[in-house]
Amino acid sequence: MWFSQFDKSMIYQMIIHAGPMAKLVLILLTLMSVFSWTVMINRWLVFKKVNKQGRKFLEIFWRMDDFKLIFADARKYKKAPQAVIFQSAFSELKKWTTNNPSLTTIDNKTILESCIEVMRKSSQKEYLRLRQGLGFLATVGNTAPFIGLFGTVWGIMRAFHDIGLRGSASLADVAPGISEALIATAFGLAAAIPAVIGYNHFTQQLYEQRTGMEMFMTDLLNRIKITYWSKGHEGV
Repeated sequence: MWFSQFDKSMIYQMIIHAGPMAKLVLILLTLMSVFSWTVMINRWLVFKKVNKQGRKFLEIFWRMDDFKLIFADARKYKKAPQAVIFQSAFSELKKWTTNNPSLTTIDNKTILESCIEVMRKSSQKEYLRLRQGLGFLATVGNTAPFIGLFGTVWGIMRAFHDIGLRGSASLADVAPGISEALIATAFGLAAAIPAVIGYNHFTQQLYEQRTGMEMFMTDLLNRIKITYWSKGHEGV
């Protein structure tokens, strides 16, 4: 175990005997830590599902030639950004070809540009969905140490104020107040370090997902060109 019974009792006593401002700082840091862990667990579950569904959808995408069948299967993978992008692009393509049964070569560029725009909007929405909560982790990582430091400075000021009132400056009089003050810094670091690690980890995950979306959009665009225009348009 990380802490002995003595350590737990000592920490508990320091928290109990801390001043009102120090307690307020500790409560705030505790809430920040709890919420940051909640965000990290949520993002871990989200990215786990995104990666799993993304791999399965890409297998279907490269295995099947019929876009209609891929579109039908894509509905099963709502958490995969690639599936969402494919659905938006195919729906846009279907809308154009349904309303314009006889397409000319000039129309092809317009349709492709429309599909590209739709895919970009879908990818941006997916990016923002995956990024939810990361801003909070960054805020906790950046501010928690300073909030803890504020609690420490306030506690030290309180300790020296009490020393001045008692007129005594022995180690036995100074040490308890200083130790109570320093626990705020410890709480700040305990909240900030996991948040920073989580932010860096999920930012890397987000970068990989965004890169994967960009690569998929290029592959999908190439397949649209090959499927519908290299051999002549036959309808969607």
